[in-house]
Amino acid sequence: MVSAGHETTANALTWTLYLLSQHPEIAERLRAELFEVLGGRAPTLEDLASLPYTDAVVKESMRLLPPVWMVARSVIEDDEIGGFAIPAGSMVFLNAYVTHRDPRFFEAPERFMPERFVRGDVERQPKYAYFPFAGGPRVCIGNSFASMEAKLLLATIAQRYAPRLVPGHDVTPVPHVTLRPKFGMKMYLDRVEAPAARAVAPAPAACSK
Repeated sequence: MVSAGHETTANALTWTLYLLSQHPEIAERLRAELFEVLGGRAPTLEDLASLPYTDAVVKESMRLLPPVWMVARSVIEDDEIGGFAIPAGSMVFLNAYVTHRDPRFFEAPERFMPERFVRGDVERQPKYAYFPFAGGPRVCIGNSFASMEAKLLLATIAQRYAPRLVPGHDVTPVPHVTLRPKFGMKMYLDRVEAPAARAVAPAPAACSK
């Protein structure tokens, strides 16, 4: 329950906040959607349908840095894949981290581009080009709950704070059971204001050196 139900979501949010800290223009677009829909209030389940860019940010984060970076499947019958014999009883490992960066399926695969999900690019790819929750009859049973949880938490945090990585902090993904940052993720959360509040804020006083 802890590892599968909460650590994965925590890692997904950690990587999402990191990616937003590295792409302020995407963070700004995300906040604009949140301010427009929520107006500073806490999000509810009913709001999620009105937050397509928030959904895209979470999905794109899990494409680049999937918390469940690899899944295993047991082969029940002899088979052949790409010219390789796969005998029954074998264990096959499917690497989401590598597949999600395959240029055959994703334009500019190393770039953080949530708009690929807004445009529906991923839906036009083969079914298992993107599988952050695995797939088939053994798909993660927490898929819907985890997605809902991650989006609600991101909407709550991102409309109030802008994540900023501590300068010099080493961000190294480590593939344990889940994909974790080796040295944690040390960040500042800078308070942000709603657009209306920014518009009426007094201009800074001029100064000279």
